Amino acid sequence: MSDRTTVVLGFALLLTAALAAVVITRLRRDLIATLGETIAYLTGTRATRIAAVLVWAWLGWHFLAR
Repeated sequence: MSDRTTVVLGFALLLTAALAAVVITRLRRDLIATLGETIAYLTGTRATRIAAVLVWAWLGWHFLAR
């Protein structure tokens, strides 16, 4: 299996897992919080919003910049 095939299969697996998580959270809202609710909870304070932006910028700089 080539490197490209491995990467494509990896992204397909991640997409499948994300879609399964969305379906499960929609079906069982009483037990599992949705992604939006989780992000809203985690970024509830100013400090965590700033930390989230810094982490996002760091990830973008290190993985997307060339």
